[in-house]
Parts: sequence; structure tokens; C-alpha cells
Amino acid sequence: MIFIKKVGEQSYILANPVYILETASIVGPKEKDGPLHACFDKCLEDEFWNEKTWEKAETKILRETINTCVSKSKIASSSIDFCFAGDLLNQCISSSFGVRDSNIPFFGIFGACSTFAESLILGSIVIDGDFAQNVLCAASSHFCSAEKQFRFPLELGNQRTPTNQWTVTGSGAAILSKVSNGPKITAFTPRKNNRYGNKRFK
Repeated sequence: MIFIKKVGEQSYILANPVYILETASIVGPKEKDGPLHACFDKCLEDEFWNEKTWEKAETKILRETINTCVSKSKIASSSIDFCFAGDLLNQCISSSFGVRDSNIPFFGIFGACSTFAESLILGSIVIDGDFAQNVLCAASSHFCSAEKQFRFPLELGNQRTPTNQWTVTGSGAAILSKVSNGPKITAFTPRKNNRYGNKRFK
């Protein structure tokens, strides 16, 4: 019997549910002051975390978040078949350096705010397709390194407007698995890029 996975125009149902085996998160000092501080595995006191640059700090945040997630899951990193991870920097540099000591096959993804959701979708697809038993999904960002990349580099001392956004300093990770009794992913709907009549950008 063939299982029809596509439903409607762009939604998909997994033939077999994919389980979230374990999660972990590490955040910066601004996030520590927020209402969710008790939900994080670790809250940092400063943005550098004993590193010389913000980029190195972000790499460390991602690496330690992944290590925490793997440790909490009580499975060996050698039992993880793939890692889908990304960040906001060119060539996913924080993710690339953050996972290089794990010896897990790595796919770098760049989806900005959607990176973690994308990693969960892609991880679910490969598990449902019997290409993997366990998949690590992760994402990171760092306010200071993201400002240098996208908005107002802190070195310039620009005056920020009251409506400016603040990028999260932190990282999240999850291990997806074929077998568990935790929360499960059963379906997903990827977005479509549409202009909806906007002719400003051609």
C-alpha cells in the first residue's frame, strides 16, 4: 500500500511520526533577564563567554548546546546519523566550527528565523524516509555578530533607533529519533516565496 504524503497544495504528513528525543538551549544575558530564563539549560553572564570575539563565542555557545543535548539524551554521538544546523553568518561559519569536533555528517542551512524549524523538517524527512535513526537539529545566533553582519556594527557606535530589533544571543538543539515516547512531529507545511503583487523588487 502506497502512503500518500502530500495533502493539499504544500502540506505533508509523515508516514511514521518522528519523536523529539531531547532538547537543550544556552542563552545570553539579555535572554537571562526575560520571563523564560528558567527554561534554559544555561544563561551566560556576558556575550564573550571567555572568548576573544563574538563569532568565537557563538561557536562555543552552539558547540556546548549540542554537547548538552547529546549528554542529556544518553545516546552516543556516533549513533547520530546527521546534523542539520545553521546560523546567521556567512557560510554558516558558527555551525561549521561548532559541530566539527562531533564527527557527525553535517548539513549547513541558512533560513534566518526559520533555521531551526527547517532543520526539524529536514531531519523528520530523512528519518521518515529510513535514511536515519537519529538526527541532531540546531541553530544559533549572536546579537553582536549579527549586528556586524546585517545592521549596525557595534564597533561603529551607531545610535540605535527605539524600533530596532534585537537578535537573540543563544542556541537551541534537539535530537529527533525514530523511537521515543516524547513529543512527535507528524506533519509539516513549508512556505512558498510569493510576491503577492509587490512590484518593488523585480
